[in-house]
Amino acid sequence: MPVLFVSYSGLLGGAERLLLDAATALDAPPTLACPEGPLAEHARAAGLHVLAVRARPLELRERRAAALADLAGLRRELAAIVDALQPRLVYAWGMRAGPAIGRAVRAAARRADVVTAASECIAAELELAGVHVIHPGVDLHRFTPSALPDGPPEVLVLGAIEPWKRPDLALEIAARSPDVRLRLAGSPISPVGRRLLAQLRHRAERPDLAGRVEFAGPLEAAQALARAHCLLHCAEREPFGMVMAEALAAGRPVVAPAACGPLEIVDPTCGRLYEPGNAEAAAAALTEALNNAQELGEAGRAKAESKFSRARTQEGYSKLIGVRGPRPAARGPQPELALVTITHNSARHLPAFLRSAQRHLPGARVVVVDSGSEDDSAAIARAAGATVIELEENVGFGRANNIGVAEVSEPVTVLVNPDVELLDSSLGDLVPGEDELLAPLVLSPDGSRQDTAQAEPATPAALAIALVPPAAMPAPLRHAACPWTANSPRRVGWAVACCVLARTSTLRRLGPFDERIFMYGEDLELGLRASDAGIGTWFRPDARVLHHSAHSSQPKFQGEPFELLARQRRSVVGERRGSRRARLDHLLQATTFVDRIALKTLSRRGSERERAQLRALRKAGGG
Repeated sequence: MPVLFVSYSGLLGGAERLLLDAATALDAPPTLACPEGPLAEHARAAGLHVLAVRARPLELRERRAAALADLAGLRRELAAIVDALQPRLVYAWGMRAGPAIGRAVRAAARRADVVTAASECIAAELELAGVHVIHPGVDLHRFTPSALPDGPPEVLVLGAIEPWKRPDLALEIAARSPDVRLRLAGSPISPVGRRLLAQLRHRAERPDLAGRVEFAGPLEAAQALARAHCLLHCAEREPFGMVMAEALAAGRPVVAPAACGPLEIVDPTCGRLYEPGNAEAAAAALTEALNNAQELGEAGRAKAESKFSRARTQEGYSKLIGVRGPRPAARGPQPELALVTITHNSARHLPAFLRSAQRHLPGARVVVVDSGSEDDSAAIARAAGATVIELEENVGFGRANNIGVAEVSEPVTVLVNPDVELLDSSLGDLVPGEDELLAPLVLSPDGSRQDTAQAEPATPAALAIALVPPAAMPAPLRHAACPWTANSPRRVGWAVACCVLARTSTLRRLGPFDERIFMYGEDLELGLRASDAGIGTWFRPDARVLHHSAHSSQPKFQGEPFELLARQRRSVVGERRGSRRARLDHLLQATTFVDRIALKTLSRRGSERERAQLRALRKAGGG
């Protein structure tokens, strides 16, 4: 039962850095749903599991009607993710309580079990009782005091070039402070911001500022602060202002508006406050701060250590999140298990799999069968402590798995692809019987379910799918025809072998795989043969993994090998169920692709993939 963090933004501003601080404070790494971008990259590097939702524009105020549609789309994506993950806690991150969307935020907050805020200012705007205020924290090892640099005073403005940050005011303050140089570190994040940057450049060319303003673009904050004498902040409704706490930790005074977040960070011992929007008052405050920069900087560092340390912030989130949400049920005795994975030039994905296995199933043995890789797959596995079997050539998926299973001494084996990540310890909670193959719920990188649990070919369920898209089916029919959509265990015809669990003795009794098949169709053949032997395949959505899909085959085939897939499927169904069922299955697949092409054409959506699948099916069937 993982904890799920959600972020609308994929950027890496102050709010997103705080999200990472909160998430990495937990004992077990949570899952993060956010758009691809800097936040996702840093989250993966920090050991979080990332589900990449669709990126949406950040300009809510300027495009309200479109923004409502974007939020509705995000809601649908998140509902599907929550339905699949069943997290014990969902933490919606980064909501602002400003005037434009404050009403919606307050309505959402009233429905939440617990609400946190980065400042008393935000808590007051929410107009709710019992809001937990946890101030953002600074990495005190990264931000360290240094001597003030020589030369003319440099004043730093650190943040996005956006209207609400008021960089225009910073230029007017500098115009009234003729002895200082102004350095703006940041970039626009919206079209409005890009237009503003052009206006700022034009303003900086005027005689009162000429030669004294630098537009530096995004900079590393600690290095930029080390070069500056003072931090200037101009946003009039800053919810908190992480850069101000970072400046204090770096031993630099802060000059900021006397409103909202800055009031909780800056006091006369470490900086100066001014009337919001008043350039004259701000210039006077700036002069005072620069004249006392050394003394104010020393006091600022002491305040950061006592009030704004990252360790203090993480402790606050860890305590709060750790006691929220339903607790996982007590785990009974867990069977010893081994994870068997086959690598073939899998070095890019293998580390994430190995880390997730060590994190969530630390008692499990990992057996890596390297099937003729030309990269560092075997070395990576060996360095992680896995049992490694190196084969001189690529012997095929089925045969390599059989070699791995023969190595296993544990009573339970998980056959798992190296491009899979374990999201939690749920695989370890599955206890298979002697006559069972178990298949967990498999998620794609965007959080959607993969159709890895399938009905038998050429059955009424396949006919239903051919005629009606799953999304249009009533729930009972959809769960019967498309077992991977169900939320309760059910027997299925077969399961895609990206992750299958069984007793080791059961797998050995089955083979498990037919070694005549080099690639594709092995899992379908296994499921049909197991069913004939009285061994059922069960979909278990109470266990879940993340699958990045086709890590080695797509480069080999320059995409998805539709023709090979179709040919192998027809061969397997023909051998296990007879030529008549194979022809019927072929016809139902063709019907499915034709139906989807027609529907997508009517809705003006691309159908290139379905057309390619239909062409491949015709070639594989000889017509």
